[in-house]
Amino acid sequence: MLTVEVRSRWGRASSADRRPAAVGWQETRAADAGSAACWQQARQLEVVDQALPWGGVPARDSQVAAGFGMADDLSALAESMPWGAVPARDQALRCVWDKSIQPRDLVLSLIYNPNPARKDVQVSSSFRRSNEFGPRHDAATALQDSLYIPGTGPLVFNFGGRPYFPSSSPLVFFDFRYEPEKPTIQPTDTGSIGARWQDARRVNLGMRVPWGKARILDGPLTGLPYVDYPGPVKPLPEPPPDPAIQDTYMIANIVNVVVLPSRTPIQVKNIRVGLDKDSFSWKFNCDIFSQAALALVKPGAGGAKVIEVSINGWVWAILVERYTRNRKFASEVYSISGSSRTQLLAAPFAPLRTGLNGAQITARQAAEAELQDTGFTLVWDAESVGPPDWTFPAGAFSYQSQTPIQVIARIAETVGAFVRPARDSDTLEVRPTYQAAPWAWGDPDAPIERVIPPAMMTDLNGDWTPQPAWNACYTSGTSHGCSMLVRRAGTAGDNPAPDVHDDWLTGEEANQQRGIHELSQGGDIEIVGFTLPLFHTTDDKGVGLVLPGMLCRVPEESGPWVGLCLGVDISATGTGASRVNQQLKLERHHSWPQ
Repeated sequence: MLTVEVRSRWGRASSADRRPAAVGWQETRAADAGSAACWQQARQLEVVDQALPWGGVPARDSQVAAGFGMADDLSALAESMPWGAVPARDQALRCVWDKSIQPRDLVLSLIYNPNPARKDVQVSSSFRRSNEFGPRHDAATALQDSLYIPGTGPLVFNFGGRPYFPSSSPLVFFDFRYEPEKPTIQPTDTGSIGARWQDARRVNLGMRVPWGKARILDGPLTGLPYVDYPGPVKPLPEPPPDPAIQDTYMIANIVNVVVLPSRTPIQVKNIRVGLDKDSFSWKFNCDIFSQAALALVKPGAGGAKVIEVSINGWVWAILVERYTRNRKFASEVYSISGSSRTQLLAAPFAPLRTGLNGAQITARQAAEAELQDTGFTLVWDAESVGPPDWTFPAGAFSYQSQTPIQVIARIAETVGAFVRPARDSDTLEVRPTYQAAPWAWGDPDAPIERVIPPAMMTDLNGDWTPQPAWNACYTSGTSHGCSMLVRRAGTAGDNPAPDVHDDWLTGEEANQQRGIHELSQGGDIEIVGFTLPLFHTTDDKGVGLVLPGMLCRVPEESGPWVGLCLGVDISATGTGASRVNQQLKLERHHSWPQ
């Protein structure tokens, strides 16, 4: 027997169930054992008959599976179009996010001081001028009318003639607090700020003149002031005389070296003194004979010694910085080297400094300020020789961890100039590298300072270093100043030189001078080197000392040409009657007729 369904009701029990029946809790009678057969395992025939209702789902339900299948490719393609990538419509705006601005002025972040963000753009101007004509509010005097102004010490109260000191855990705490009334907003500097209407700044006026630079046709200037011209008059320099060409030159060389200030003479040999355009001090080295002479010139506890070197009347004051010695059996060799006194403005003699101009200052004033209390003098002839002076606005002239000579050289390099030290005095001269542009070296008014005949040369060599013939250059400042396109007159400006960006190009004069300097370095250039004797200072028949920055004319048989001196090395070899020569390097331009 198989019980298929059993049901029961859960209603309230009848009253007959309340009778106590102890029999209900006794052991089951033996007659109940026969009912156990109902729970035995069913026969196999009954299991097969009853298993059919519990079988799997009929096969006819498989037709419904089509509704839950994967979507067709056609429907997926139609739905994917609205979710595609955004069209590249803003591609043209990506150039504003580049990294063209380089972090060059990181140390000058205090200079730029950007304006506050305009957070109140939506607020109209009528709400910011509510108390325009009222009394000015001063926060410093706002508490003067109050009864009590607390000081920096502890508060002491007096109750009934006895001072009161609060305990560490009082029952009453005193809280004296004053909250001043918030003042109404007031305008500031309404009378001093205003828009000025004037003509626009005129730039590149020289490019408007179609006929270029005027030429002087009425002879050299006399130096007399003009009646209708209040400015300075720049007289033309007199051309140097041509040296006398002789078959034989007799030169009695005189070389003396003394220790300052005692002027004790020392015996030296193989003297060499040199200076190039990129150096701010003369370099010196020589050999001495004895250890006693070395003891007179070597640096000691009092610092470096100064010696005076005189070669054919040309005098140098040299600061001895280093010495070497080499002693062998039966011989000893000592050598010393040093620089001119301008080396005192460089490391390690001069300390590193950091500067920033709080007010407007000119470049010449900034250079002179670096020499204050040093004993050195600056020579800068901006009217006759150059370079021109220009102005630094407030906050534009700044540097960090620089020596005085580094700052002065940096100012000169901004306009293509260099620093030329004096030989025997504490003087620095700022000179332009190209006092006249190379294409103007053939003019009659070119500032020629030396004439070197080939008959005096004992050695001649050349090095060909061509450059592109630039005819335009773009110069610009960075955070201050202006931008300018410097173009050579008479050209289309179609071959520009690399752009120049400098932090200290803050004036039109500086931009123009720097552009001329960059254009002057282009073209077919030859570095010519030759050797000639160093004549005495009193000998007017020979060529004197040639310094870097001087324009020299060389009258060769194939045609005269003009070169710029880049460096000079003077050598006095041997002992006693020394042989003195000077080796020069001239920059010659073949791109323009001279």
